[in-house]
Amino acid sequence: MNRVVEQYKRACNSLAGGVSSSTRVNQALGHAMLFDRAEGCRIWDLDGREYIDLCCSHGATLLGHGDPRVREAVERVLARGAACSYENELHAELAELLCETVPCLERVRFTGSGTEATMHCIRLARAVTGRTKLVRFEGNFHGYHDQVMWGTIDGLGQVTPDLAPQSAGVTPGLDQHLLQIPYNRPDLLEEVFATHADDIAAVICEAVYYNAGCVKPTEEFIQAMRRLTTQHGSLLIFDEVLSAFRMCAGGAQQYLGVTPDLCTIGKSVGGGHPLSVFGGRADLMKRLMPEGDCQHSGTNNGHPVPVAAGGAALRAYRDAEFYPHIHRVAEHLCSGLIGLFERHQVPGRVQWLGARFGIYFGIDEEVRNFADAQKHDRNMMLKFIAAAIDNGVYFHDYGGGAVHHGFCHAMQESDVDEALERLDPAVRQLTPA
Repeated sequence: MNRVVEQYKRACNSLAGGVSSSTRVNQALGHAMLFDRAEGCRIWDLDGREYIDLCCSHGATLLGHGDPRVREAVERVLARGAACSYENELHAELAELLCETVPCLERVRFTGSGTEATMHCIRLARAVTGRTKLVRFEGNFHGYHDQVMWGTIDGLGQVTPDLAPQSAGVTPGLDQHLLQIPYNRPDLLEEVFATHADDIAAVICEAVYYNAGCVKPTEEFIQAMRRLTTQHGSLLIFDEVLSAFRMCAGGAQQYLGVTPDLCTIGKSVGGGHPLSVFGGRADLMKRLMPEGDCQHSGTNNGHPVPVAAGGAALRAYRDAEFYPHIHRVAEHLCSGLIGLFERHQVPGRVQWLGARFGIYFGIDEEVRNFADAQKHDRNMMLKFIAAAIDNGVYFHDYGGGAVHHGFCHAMQESDVDEALERLDPAVRQLTPA
């Protein structure tokens, strides 16, 4: 038995399910992977095996593992004692950088996770508008709090379907405040507003739907969200926990040319450390205590270690050469994957934008929504990921539908060539008999 499996089994005796987070069991392997160290775009497991990392901490490690700029910033704040639950000048420095970089941000607050960020954003929207209903889109992921842990009972592609909780223990009845429609359907958004406009506090969406791989919104869809929310006094919330900093410094909202009222930012904002952000227009954010009456607090909010790391990361994202490199690597890697699928006659599709991409097996046309993504061949995906890992390229499978993958800025085109060389035999194993 290797050390990875041995230590995973050991963890099962004290950690629930052997992991600290439900999705850390890689479904393609049937157990969690345990890693010893990481550097740049590479990770090493407990047995010393090296992998090129195409998970990158599920998107949190955009710079690369062990980035020296982040490490130096963290070491400086540790040398000062890293006093938790107090304010210092680093908070304002990072807040100013965020407000200068992301179009909708005039004021921000720091939180620990994307779940917290969306929870507080939704509460703030309800406080400001005095309304309760939230329009959301089928399959979009907004964290693990009870208000958003709901999905269609049966049959995808419906308008305001009956919803069921996606976890045991979710408070019954909260679905009465949710209006769900498919992504990329502006006509259905019009329909929902025609019926429920006076009750809608906000529309929340993944501005680029990376949680289903990589689904881009149409121009008509994104403009309809902005127009209808403005027209009816609702707020537009872009959940950019995953999309922020992927394709440009200002995130999906800059890339799409649509400015929401509020947004959430997470994962890569902390430079690989636990930090999330929510913010937006100054007049809306003034509703938060201590200026207003909407609560947001937490002992570890704005912990100085992730705030220092976040400052270093954001300065890197603002560098003029950062995104040209990201887009070169994305084109090289994703085009190379398509070439492998074609060479071995494997029915695989790749969709990408910036540093994240989705792979869909058994689909030969553009994936535009959650229902499209669910048509992919999950068994082939599991075989591919297991074979890729066996050949030294790490992908992660969370379970369920199509998932997102990605690379970090530390990855060079020579690393891409090596990754594609390692993946060739993995794809060859999928060749139809």
